Amino acid sequence: MGPQLVETDSRSRVVLPGHANERFLARENADGSILLEPAHIVSDAQHEYDNSPELQELLARAAVSPHSITRRSRV
Repeated sequence: MGPQLVETDSRSRVVLPGHANERFLARENADGSILLEPAHIVSDAQHEYDNSPELQELLARAAVSPHSITRRSRV
């Protein structure tokens, strides 16, 4: 896709054709250009899990343990 002219509205909004309902991190560079980077929001707990192989291993072992608190009997 080549360059496209975009225009802000009175509330500083812009439409990005082909990108409905997406989220971006916006950075304004020193030269005035704006960089949009696709973004996904995750909780702090998910971020910690994603970045901790030790936590992933611990939780994986807990999930298969016969004494795991992750399993509940149904009444």
